[in-house]
Amino acid sequence: MSLAKSPADAPTICDRYHDSDLIFTGSAENAWVTLVDTRRSPIHKRSEKSKRVRFLVREWFKGQRHDTVEIWMTPSDCSLKIEANQMYLIYARANKENGRIESNACMGTAPAGTATADLTYLNAALRGPGLATQISGTAGSEGLNVQAKSGIDIRYAITDGAGRFIFNGLTPGDWDLSVAGGSPKSVHLTPDSCVVEDLPH
Repeated sequence: MSLAKSPADAPTICDRYHDSDLIFTGSAENAWVTLVDTRRSPIHKRSEKSKRVRFLVREWFKGQRHDTVEIWMTPSDCSLKIEANQMYLIYARANKENGRIESNACMGTAPAGTATADLTYLNAALRGPGLATQISGTAGSEGLNVQAKSGIDIRYAITDGAGRFIFNGLTPGDWDLSVAGGSPKSVHLTPDSCVVEDLPH
């Protein structure tokens, strides 16, 4: 069973959420560094070793909560350096074949300081069942006010420098998206799902 993915797979936050058995932030008790597998020689491959790293949990997002978790960090095509006493966002899966919990950078594990977008989504998902949701897309240019409306629930987001907008933690159901003054576009959001919709501009 291989848990490694190529960076080209570019999983979305929804993919990372659904594919993981455990998601949490925690500080590492020991260090570990990915040695990216170049597949050049058996000697090189022998240096690609998994290592067990214990994490002291800070915040729990998915799975059965524990105060400490031992994760087997596995080699992958995505580089990652684990430093002792630093905080990380961990996406992990239970490998039933060898009875251990495994993670790597291609699964989304990263220093917490570089995972702001994922943490915003995960914190929104904690608000209730089915709220691991996201509607994102582009609306043309920077600084536009995008509205998401469902009944009396109205949310707003401002587009970034690339014209992108994101809504996290929306209640599942039908939403109307629009740029201020523009025609609405209907979006159906199922529980724990992500939808990408580009708005006309």
